[in-house]
Amino acid sequence: MDGVQRYIANADERPADEVERADAALAALAAQHLSAGTVTEVYIYTTDIAAGEGAETVLASEGYGDSVTFVNGFRFIEDLVAGNS
Repeated sequence: MDGVQRYIANADERPADEVERADAALAALAAQHLSAGTVTEVYIYTTDIAAGEGAETVLASEGYGDSVTFVNGFRFIEDLVAGNS
């Protein structure tokens, strides 16, 4: 979680303690389930691009690169509205 929070802070050029923790917590939850073996892949849906990229980057550095997919929430909503499901 700290790695994702630092990634977001660097991407947004602000102190890590000012970064919202919810998106970083998604990455921590994904890592927990991947490491426990309860899932083999995760999809992280968020509108915070830095958080999604950070989750992919940090989890890849932990060996889960092929198991993590960031889904841009804005594009997902646009596709739903356009009927491209």
